[in-house]
Amino acid sequence: MRTLEKNKSNLWYVYRTGEQDEVDENGHYTGVTIPTFSTPTKVRITIYPSGSTIVEQTFGKDTSLDMVAVSNDLEFEIDGLLFESEPLVTDDYTQTYTYSIDRLAKSLNTITYGLKRRT
Repeated sequence: MRTLEKNKSNLWYVYRTGEQDEVDENGHYTGVTIPTFSTPTKVRITIYPSGSTIVEQTFGKDTSLDMVAVSNDLEFEIDGLLFESEPLVTDDYTQTYTYSIDRLAKSLNTITYGLKRRT
């Protein structure tokens, strides 16, 4: 499947790099871990709504997805986050992302990503 450049959308991608322990105002650990993310990277990828029989065949009938992204050259990780507008580096990405990558299906030439919208 070819993806035309004019059909691609601009999105920003971050992936999870690890976790850090939360510290309160007195410098004591709270026992809560906070996920850490990479710096946002601008990507161009084809996205479309997930309401088709092809999506059901790819991810299964019980999958609840909002959008599907297809790429020939980009490799994202499960639980990576996508943003429709460029996020600030100081933002809490877990509260401001647009889509999370929930599923992926690799074929010979393309990778199909199942995306869930933040509620």
